[in-house]
Amino acid sequence: MAKIYYEKDAKLDLLKGKTIGIIGFGSQGHAHAQNLRDSGCRVVVASRKGGEGWNNADKAGFRVADVTEVTREADIVVMLVPDVLQPKVYRESIEKQLSSGKMLMFAHGFNIH
Repeated sequence: MAKIYYEKDAKLDLLKGKTIGIIGFGSQGHAHAQNLRDSGCRVVVASRKGGEGWNNADKAGFRVADVTEVTREADIVVMLVPDVLQPKVYRESIEKQLSSGKMLMFAHGFNIH
């Protein structure tokens, strides 16, 4: 039988003092960013400058920057751009910014298996 988790089961203290970088502010990115912020986490968003995601994130009150800057600043980087863009975004803007102790997360494993 499946185990169901509730808000009381979350241990947000593991994220205290960490900066979470959300890469992409589309259908998944906006939800993750808002949920994390509403839970008291520090969130920065990366999107294409001048694009719809950038503008929406800015209007929602997030600090928005390019992918390279957000990856450099964040302790936890969450890749939430469309699958077809992920390899290019990783190679051009994320790979060189990762260092020991940083975490890179994906919403699913399509591009990493």
